[in-house]
Amino acid sequence: MTTFRYLRFQSATWILMLSIALVCTAHAQEDAALPSTSQANPQSPAEVVQPAELKLLTNYVEGGGNYLALTNGFGNWTGGYARGVVAQGNNIWNAEVNGQREFGDAGVYFGAGDTYNFNPDWYGSLTLGTSAGGFFWPRFRADAFLNKKWLARRQFITTVGFGYYAAKDVHRDHSFFAGSTYYFEKPWILEEGVRFNVSNPGSVFSPAGFVAVTQGRNLRHYITVRAGFGKEAYQLVGPAATITDFHSQTLTITWRQWVGPHWGVNVVADYYHNPTYMRGGTSVGFFKEF
Repeated sequence: MTTFRYLRFQSATWILMLSIALVCTAHAQEDAALPSTSQANPQSPAEVVQPAELKLLTNYVEGGGNYLALTNGFGNWTGGYARGVVAQGNNIWNAEVNGQREFGDAGVYFGAGDTYNFNPDWYGSLTLGTSAGGFFWPRFRADAFLNKKWLARRQFITTVGFGYYAAKDVHRDHSFFAGSTYYFEKPWILEEGVRFNVSNPGSVFSPAGFVAVTQGRNLRHYITVRAGFGKEAYQLVGPAATITDFHSQTLTITWRQWVGPHWGVNVVADYYHNPTYMRGGTSVGFFKEF
């Protein structure tokens, strides 16, 4: 790729993100905020995060698609997804199907989980996933989190979690996550977290962290800007091709906008960088509450 094409790709990606951020900010509200459900990308153990939430968005279905461009000859990613969340008593059940074409291969990921409210101060979650096809998807993954609410308004939440990731080659990951979320009285939420991951073979240590800010109100909109940074032990970029022991950075802007009383649009702008390639693009989905 020439220098001109590289700069044009990078500039277009940042302009896209900045435009979405400016549009979202123009819709800012001054009511109490609660964040939308955040799902980690199941293909990469380096992106395992689950922020604690005072209230999960429930009883909805959503479907959409994505397109991302990669530099250095790695082609494009395309795909589509469907997900749903249903509340039942103390349980909040979730499920997703995600079909992707990446690095010249295609496959489908299947995930399901439950968030259980033990009492007003404690809740936990367990999510399991597997896939059919697609060397880049995990053969199996499991993530469990425990959350505790603190202070008078229960506005401060601490989260700990454990994860297991079995790739479709010999790699296996074990991770520990620790993070916190603070809900301000104005419609702002601040989240941060760090993941300590050990990859085998080789017992490679790869810590990574993130910071996220959310603004918005339920039934109006949610805007989340999230920056991630850290180390990755490995990444599959082909059936027999792996990049190892490198640092990466991500920037994601999510805009969930209600258009009608019970439906709306969810737009995600994503940028990712490592020493081998850059990735940038968008995901657009529509949701319906019931």
